[in-house]
Amino acid sequence: MQYRKEKSGYWLILGKGEEVKSAIEDFARRKGVKGAKVWGIGAVEGAVLGYFNKKSKKYEERAFPGPHELLSCIGNINEDGLHAHMVISGADFIARGGHMISARISVFGEFFILPAKPLCKAEAPEFMLKRIDLEKQ
Repeated sequence: MQYRKEKSGYWLILGKGEEVKSAIEDFARRKGVKGAKVWGIGAVEGAVLGYFNKKSKKYEERAFPGPHELLSCIGNINEDGLHAHMVISGADFIARGGHMISARISVFGEFFILPAKPLCKAEAPEFMLKRIDLEKQ
């Protein structure tokens, strides 16, 4: 991992083999970043994406083994860690996206972390999830 501090945030370059979610969360913890906007691109392998099923109130997970372009990863860092969604594409040039469960860098990943006021979460019992609660800020 490499990083550079910018006036507004951090460039974070992840290397081959690094797990995206845990690497970003570990970096944020080390730098004291409790809230942030995150976005990035790169190349991943072994991505697992989730789709929230409203009926079952659970994430349905699907693994995408092998190498994929990371077309977009966007999310936020909050009190629960990194919450991100990603879009990937393989050799078939078909884009697939969803809630990021996990992904490992296959070449490198370029991410920008823009610190922001920490986000608080509140229970959303109708979905058995937590959501950002702007009134708790």
